[in-house]
Amino acid sequence: MTPPNTLSVVAFVGPETLPLHVAALHGYYAREGLNVRWEAATGSIDQMVRLIEGDCDMVMTAIDNIIAYNAGQGGVPVDPLPDLVAFLGCASEPRPLMALPEISGLAGLRGRRIAVDALNTGFSFLLRQLLQDAGLGMKDYELVPVGAPPARWQSMQAGDCAAALLSKAFAAIAVAAGCRELRAEPDPWANYQGGVFAARRSWIADHANDVAGFIRATLAATGWILDTANRAQLPDLLMAHLPHMTREASVEAAGNMSGLLARDLPINPDGLRSVIVLRQTYGSPPATLGSPDSYLDLSIYDQVAASR
Repeated sequence: MTPPNTLSVVAFVGPETLPLHVAALHGYYAREGLNVRWEAATGSIDQMVRLIEGDCDMVMTAIDNIIAYNAGQGGVPVDPLPDLVAFLGCASEPRPLMALPEISGLAGLRGRRIAVDALNTGFSFLLRQLLQDAGLGMKDYELVPVGAPPARWQSMQAGDCAAALLSKAFAAIAVAAGCRELRAEPDPWANYQGGVFAARRSWIADHANDVAGFIRATLAATGWILDTANRAQLPDLLMAHLPHMTREASVEAAGNMSGLLARDLPINPDGLRSVIVLRQTYGSPPATLGSPDSYLDLSIYDQVAASR
């Protein structure tokens, strides 16, 4: 028997990466002659440097990271600039803006500190635009880069920051502690492309059959997850994929999978355009960004979709 081809993926692991677990568990990858190994990203800088240097084959990341590093606006300088492209969509989970109990609206953030992951990322840009639309200029508040959601929540608990962009899991913890979510109308996340699977363009060209197999298997696993007949199995699968997830959190996440994952894992061109506009507005150093198509290679995805 021919040994399977091994693909390495570095991903921001969460409920949205459950298809990776299901595809391996149910043999979908093996059926395609693939052995897919994934590991959790420790941060976007390490993840993107590893992809660019060829230390991994693909990543699951925010598409803004792809745009940033291609344009020379990434977290670290890269020379020469890479040619990274997204080839498959993933989840676009909103990051709730949570605030301390005494803050009742966006105007209450004037003069306050807000915790974010990093200053030069798409989610921070979206927050800046949200606050600008609410009448707050960039000098009316301070964005504080503290890292991942646990650190952001800790900064709120310590009183160092009055608000933070949190994951849904930590937003639920914040609500239980009396904090409140600050919402904007219209919802800025409604037309924002978040997560994608991406790789170096040259690697995709050299591994077209493997990429096609990965797409087929991942879409099959996504379809299985979204089949209501399998919903009762999802909490246990989520806890196996995410060992630190509690039963209560896994049950809640299982009920939200249809809102987190679209059946065919599409990439929303309008949502991608929104990401580009925000990076063109707030990214540094200034750069001329490409069209949405320049950050995509959907040729293999389209072939797979046509044959399904």
